[in-house]
Amino acid sequence: MDILIVGCGWVGTYIATALVGAGHRVWSTCTSVEKAQRLEAIGLTATVANFDREGEIPQLERKVFDVAIISVPITRKDDTAVVHRRFAGLVDFLDRLSFNQSFFFGSVGIYPKVSATITESTFKDADLDPKLLLGETALRKAYPNLNVLRLGGLFGFERVMAKYFVGKVCEIGYQTANLVHVVDIQGVIAAMIAAGSQGRTYNVVCPEHPLKKEVIAASAAKYHYGMPTSFSDADRTAKVVSPDRLVAELDYTFEYRSPLAF
Repeated sequence: MDILIVGCGWVGTYIATALVGAGHRVWSTCTSVEKAQRLEAIGLTATVANFDREGEIPQLERKVFDVAIISVPITRKDDTAVVHRRFAGLVDFLDRLSFNQSFFFGSVGIYPKVSATITESTFKDADLDPKLLLGETALRKAYPNLNVLRLGGLFGFERVMAKYFVGKVCEIGYQTANLVHVVDIQGVIAAMIAAGSQGRTYNVVCPEHPLKKEVIAASAAKYHYGMPTSFSDADRTAKVVSPDRLVAELDYTFEYRSPLAF
């Protein structure tokens, strides 16, 4: 297959490597020449693109793809006007191409911080994070068959939770963990491509939700990191994002059911 990954960062690079290894042809965009050179070295055709800059829409030699995977992030620091501009540029870029199936990597951060079990349909749009919803809405309006994957916190391999808290006071230790291993993101993408999924929204997050302090302790022991100096129990939010819809519809089995096994 011919596959395009727009915004080929850490997750995209892992997926791209797996796809190239399986014999697919992969094109990608990234934000710097240095990143493009690294992607070319693993077998991708890479193009530099910055969708925040008006009038700088890149041109790809290939225009027709089987699959487009869109991994363009929205961060807390991003101004709403910047997000509008970024996704307008992204749609302008994608409108020059055609693809049979498409995916967008969103975030479970779109849901409110509440102590509850959360499915894809728990909240109305008015209750969701407006900036994160803006990205989903802009792409879904342009491409109604877009699949939206709301990813949990991203971990796996060199991304080890413990290393971010060594010697620090951990303020989030008593929150429940809504995390996902990059291996399972690749697994869900593969299952959806095989199923020909169109227009679906899935929470992609481990089915098990230990406390974050337990995940930190497990990863510190496994990968030989130091522990935080202490855990504050001021925030005990028990937010549990459920992946039950994708498990049922795709008959998917998580390789990492719990972040304790990362």
